[in-house]
Amino acid sequence: MKDLASIPAFNLNWNPITVEAYNEEKNEATMIFNLDVTTEGKVKHVIHYVVGRTIWCHRNVPANAHIILSFDFRGQGIIVSRASKFKQEILELLANLNINNHISIDFLL
Repeated sequence: MKDLASIPAFNLNWNPITVEAYNEEKNEATMIFNLDVTTEGKVKHVIHYVVGRTIWCHRNVPANAHIILSFDFRGQGIIVSRASKFKQEILELLANLNINNHISIDFLL
């Protein structure tokens, strides 16, 4: 696993984290993304952004919070297999980092 501080691309100085929803009883934070993923170049930038924001969320939510990343891709013609590949890429990047949160991803297609 990599130390987050050793990865300049993810050592970002974001503003204070604001999640779209936080359930204190479940210790669950939800972040909603509505981003353009219509080209491979845009997908690359979105993945970079989402991983960075997820790391920042990890650093700012209570310990061991379940982080839900919810993507609204309606109207972009994204097929399920492409969404699955996108999800896998994000989860693989996050798995290689020192993040102890359970992270799940869902889509509106």
